[in-house]
Amino acid sequence: MIYIFTGAGMAADSGLPTFRDTGGLWENYDINQVCNFPRFIKEQNIRDLTFQFYNERKLQYSEAKPHAGYVAIAKLQQQQPVKVITTNIDLLHEAAGTADVLHLHGRVDQMSCAQCYHYWNIADHVFEPGECAACGSVMVKPGIVFFGEMAPEYEALHWLIEDLKSTDTFVIVGTSLNVVNPIAMIRSAGKYPQIIFIDKNIPAAAKAHGVICMEEAAEVGLLKWINAINQS
Repeated sequence: MIYIFTGAGMAADSGLPTFRDTGGLWENYDINQVCNFPRFIKEQNIRDLTFQFYNERKLQYSEAKPHAGYVAIAKLQQQQPVKVITTNIDLLHEAAGTADVLHLHGRVDQMSCAQCYHYWNIADHVFEPGECAACGSVMVKPGIVFFGEMAPEYEALHWLIEDLKSTDTFVIVGTSLNVVNPIAMIRSAGKYPQIIFIDKNIPAAAKAHGVICMEEAAEVGLLKWINAINQS
């Protein structure tokens, strides 16, 4: 089984800004205003700013196109078992044709309820205040995990890692490992699949535990790796 874990660097190669890098979104927006769950619950002006911010992201993401690395993953999934996990909220994997993507931090086509954690699809519609169909609460928000909020899909990642075998391959692409560190999670669980790390900046956390590092941009590195396994 091949697992492919993608972060912001993957989407950056399709022209989407990262959040944490130099020049990223958190340099231009106050993280404590547009991605702060406790303040979203308490302050109307924060809710207004948050809806505005994520509607801007939604428009931006709708204009992005999946690069060749995304397409290569989708084609690989058609040839053999591949599971994709991403911290990204865009739908570039789906646009390329990849099925059953695990979005750890939510999706740009969903709303969620802050009261009961019900999620529902809104497709291309804008994020806007409303009422939860499940519980009736008006405390609804973009279906994206904020700081200070529970991330429901982390449990799915935990069980996925528990199921890893030594014959599996776990590829990590375009992440700093600062928010989610699958390498540490895998090794802490006592699992020893082959781990490949692809990024133009290799963090210190990726240079241990027998990880094979490819110092390449996400698109370029992925294409090289997939081409190599297709020829093996």
